[in-house]
Amino acid sequence: MGVLQLTAENRTTINWASGTSTEIFIYPSNATFAERNFLFRISTATVEAETSTFTFFEGITRHLMVLKGELELIHEGRYTKHLKLYEQDIFSGEWDTRSKGKVTDFNLMLKDGATGALIHHLIAAHASATYVAGSDYYFLYLASGKATLSNGNTANAKDLLWIGKGADIVVYAQEPCDIIAIEVFVYPDDRS
Repeated sequence: MGVLQLTAENRTTINWASGTSTEIFIYPSNATFAERNFLFRISTATVEAETSTFTFFEGITRHLMVLKGELELIHEGRYTKHLKLYEQDIFSGEWDTRSKGKVTDFNLMLKDGATGALIHHLIAAHASATYVAGSDYYFLYLASGKATLSNGNTANAKDLLWIGKGADIVVYAQEPCDIIAIEVFVYPDDRS
């Protein structure tokens, strides 16, 4: 496959009680967020209320990273975590979770049969970084900045790059770039 570049056009944005959610990628491709029949989902969201209650998501592990602002996550009876820019928390969608703070965040949702991770990288202006995909589902999300890719394409803020397993790409930052590397491992369903 090499590298597939997915730009921000034609993304679906939905409203939720305290803001909006924009779907960037969903697997399998015929899954829908409304039916909760996805194995994993990548999205961004805005929290526009000073306090909000998170939606209950049965059987889903959530990775949440702050892209703008600061957020305090309160997992009732468990712990509270204060997140600043590009800090993250990993928690169960079944937990009773509230938040304080208006933010934009980045989300990876995983159901049973998938595991994953988010890692933030800052590339200074006129520097470069090489990324190699170690799984079938390895992505780079350009949270900010503009870059030239080793395949000759230009990547802009909000672009998602899907790098095929074993493939690599060099990202040359035209200006400082915040990149979120997303790696997801999907396991066969052995529960039949």
